[in-house]
Amino acid sequence: MEINNTNNNDVQNFGEEICVNVQKIYDTCKDKDCLSDMRVYLSPGDQSLIDNAVNIRARKSELVWTSVTLEEVPFNKGFYGVDLTFYFKTGFEVYTGNGRPSIVEGLSYYNKKVILYGSEGNTTTFSSACSNNYSNSNLPVAEVEVVDPIVLNTRIVNPSCNCCCSECESLNLPSRVAALFPEELTDMAGRKLVVSLGLFSVVRIVRDVQVKIPYSRFSLPEKECSGPREEEPCSFFEKLCFPTNEFFPPEGGTSC
Repeated sequence: MEINNTNNNDVQNFGEEICVNVQKIYDTCKDKDCLSDMRVYLSPGDQSLIDNAVNIRARKSELVWTSVTLEEVPFNKGFYGVDLTFYFKTGFEVYTGNGRPSIVEGLSYYNKKVILYGSEGNTTTFSSACSNNYSNSNLPVAEVEVVDPIVLNTRIVNPSCNCCCSECESLNLPSRVAALFPEELTDMAGRKLVVSLGLFSVVRIVRDVQVKIPYSRFSLPEKECSGPREEEPCSFFEKLCFPTNEFFPPEGGTSC
């Protein structure tokens, strides 16, 4: 629910209360996780490059999907376990000693579980907005906010045993994750590529609740819609502020 700021006249005009449906945050937490030495899964062709690599350098890593499931915690009413699985797609430059590096992309994933309070509810909701009058139990909803991870380190780990290099096993991935890679990813024996990532996340549990708020009037936009205007490039450039901080770093420093 979005509430616009009002002026003094609007405040004085509050005369009645209305009931609205909003999502209330019952519990939330934040995490700063160092995901050390996560296995990177590759296609068979890219794995052969790793097996012959003399050096490797990580490029960008991005979070491509997060699986979120919610379940009640036994014997602790009102609390819920939130199971999270993060899927990361990371690019690498692989040097095999033959000129320019080859670019490969692999997948890593990380599981974690957090316990949060989400209150109790025993009702079932039926909605005409859903097809076939779909019903939904009154469980809270778990949400997670994540930014793309920071690549901290990457390295190649040599096998600790003489395993058969033809031994491989397909990964059971969500369809939308598997679709991001042109070839099927496998868990092959041989040299293993691992990556360490830094991840910031916020997890919360929310519920639909009904609350009363003061009501004045409907909020209508006052700004007129306007499209882009062609402008002489130098005139546009003259309006830009000088980027002082790019040349002289701020003196305040950073805080954690």
